[in-house]
Amino acid sequence: MKVKDCMTKDVVTVKRSTNLTELIEIFRKYNFHTLPVVEDGNKIVGIVTFEDILKVFQPYSQQMVKMLETIPFVEKMEEEDILLADISSGMGVLVVVDDFMNTRFVTIKRQAPIKEARSQMRLHNIEMLPVVENGTLVGIVTLFDIIISVFKQKGVIK
Repeated sequence: MKVKDCMTKDVVTVKRSTNLTELIEIFRKYNFHTLPVVEDGNKIVGIVTFEDILKVFQPYSQQMVKMLETIPFVEKMEEEDILLADISSGMGVLVVVDDFMNTRFVTIKRQAPIKEARSQMRLHNIEMLPVVENGTLVGIVTLFDIIISVFKQKGVIK
């Protein structure tokens, strides 16, 4: 079985310019936690996750915290709790997806076997892969899509 046989073709996407308020509403509406970021022509340029939103409110990057922890006599830095973060109402429109999206992501081709898709998901500890042809997003395949396909193939569900 190939990725094209189980992928979702009608993909919900966002643009670099999608603001934080719009992004949160899309996550809420569709109950997704990961979305592809596209430019004109459906060219994929990034991935944004629900966890990325939390990073907006962290005063220091993970890399900075790890680096500072290696220095003797520097107090251990704790991640800031979102409940304690200083959030202004203007952030909803001022912060856009381009500010915090992931530009390093894994994709797969629609002709790839689903076994390869599952292997990539395991290797990168992810549950969704954008399906691309020549850099253009043509669908997504999720771990759930693969599970459903396997269950159908085995006769567990119709």
